[in-house]
Amino acid sequence: MYQISQNQLIAAIQKLNQRYPIILPVKKDHEFFLKYYEIDSWTDTKWEISPIRTPQPLKSFFYPPKQNVGTYPATKKKTERIQPLVIIGPKACDINALKIIDKVYREGEFPEPYYVKAREENIIIASDCLDAGEFCACTLMNSLPYPEKDFDLNLSSVDNSILVEVGSEKGEKLLKEFFEGYQPATEAQIAARDEKRKRVIEKLKEINKQFQYFQSHQEAIERHLVSKEWSDLCKTCVECGICTQICPTCYCFLLFDQKAKEGYERIKVWDSCFFAGYSRMAGGLTPRLSLADRFKHRFYHKFDSFVTIYGVEACTGCGRCSEGCMGNIDLRKVLMELEKRVVLKETIEIS
Repeated sequence: MYQISQNQLIAAIQKLNQRYPIILPVKKDHEFFLKYYEIDSWTDTKWEISPIRTPQPLKSFFYPPKQNVGTYPATKKKTERIQPLVIIGPKACDINALKIIDKVYREGEFPEPYYVKAREENIIIASDCLDAGEFCACTLMNSLPYPEKDFDLNLSSVDNSILVEVGSEKGEKLLKEFFEGYQPATEAQIAARDEKRKRVIEKLKEINKQFQYFQSHQEAIERHLVSKEWSDLCKTCVECGICTQICPTCYCFLLFDQKAKEGYERIKVWDSCFFAGYSRMAGGLTPRLSLADRFKHRFYHKFDSFVTIYGVEACTGCGRCSEGCMGNIDLRKVLMELEKRVVLKETIEIS
């Protein structure tokens, strides 16, 4: 654990930018543009750590919304060279989400070569959450508002200093090469960081105090696999798909071919299980014809089938889906409502 000043951090970012493209959330006019920016020549001397996660998920820099994955007639072209990025400021919910996608795209039977290369090459300089948003719910999903692992460096703001925690060999090399003037953190600074983290956790508990589940999410979903409750729960959904597009763990894709300058190219784009044509088969058959079925499938996948296959839930509690929903559907409330209706049903059966 080391300490640097805000100016030293700025100098390190500028030095990094001489070798790498830099991705980071930027603040302007006292407000954060909660979006990652790719900076060609970054000179902002007023940058500071964003208080919470950005609306744009970290996955978009490892698994882009649109990508050319092949050309034909077949060539000997190998996986294109990935330009390493230095991504500064991701929060724990996004870093944990990458570990979930890893199980499918990196550790599965058929690794996705572009994703794997990006995971190997990109550099993550994470940061603690300094606050909690209205929809933030990481503590409900057995996570914390600060990363514990799977980063190269992590930044924690303490008074007028920045604490830098090394999380990998790559991070240690970065620190030595690009961060000048760093010193060991004092016990008082580490204690202050820990106290700050506790305050954010307490705020998260207060925000989510009404969502205290008495059983596992998987159990609640399985009790409603065949249920009319989903039609009621999804009645305000407009099928826009925003919840899956900004979700840091959704990884569904669609492949299509198009004419290129020479031959044809195959394009991979993000897809959504909320779209009626997502699971359409030959002859036009769609196994999830109704909105209620597609709505249920999203929860079933995240909290039941993914748990059965991989042993973890496919949700990190970032709250983006609830924040972005035009139908004001809150994931936390859906899970809570399912549990309430389980209790009500059991009470009626006992009576």
